[in-house]
Amino acid sequence: MSRYALAVPLLLIAAVVAAAAEAPAPALADSARIEHEKGPYLIGPLTREAWSAFAPELAPEAASYQPSPDVVEALAALDRDLRVVCVLGTWCSDSRREVPRFWKVMAACGLEAGSLEMLAVGRADDPAALAWEESHGVAPGYRARYGVELVPTFIVYEGGLELGRIVETPAVSLEADLAAILGVRATPAWH
Repeated sequence: MSRYALAVPLLLIAAVVAAAAEAPAPALADSARIEHEKGPYLIGPLTREAWSAFAPELAPEAASYQPSPDVVEALAALDRDLRVVCVLGTWCSDSRREVPRFWKVMAACGLEAGSLEMLAVGRADDPAALAWEESHGVAPGYRARYGVELVPTFIVYEGGLELGRIVETPAVSLEADLAAILGVRATPAWH
């Protein structure tokens, strides 16, 4: 067999592998808007942009939050591959306060926006939310899948292992609680 006969299949394999490596990751399903007697909300995988467009009043919350510079500095020094899953309710006052603040903490610490996966849940009493989850193959549902009782719940992962959670409201602050989960010693400047 000539070396050209071997080169052609190898070039084809290399081209297929290169194309697969350059292909964009499959997009998450879009969130859906659900109308409810208590007001509309979003459900499903959610981007910051989609939620901000749905609720522009979130911007001042993120803008006004001032994370502790000492804790931010300690977190920014980390070089760890973290993933955070946030199960939230766009209808929930705690989510509407804490999630924009978390965006600010992430930006201040230099954590990539792609390391945060937001999953919006419906109101527990809304059958339309359950129907959406069932029709989109979300079984057993985001709350059950991640063992979430209160929203928002920020679940911090590293290497596929859960390191800890911030549930509903932080014990100290989002950045201080994140530092505690990651084993980073830092005292908030305002303490």
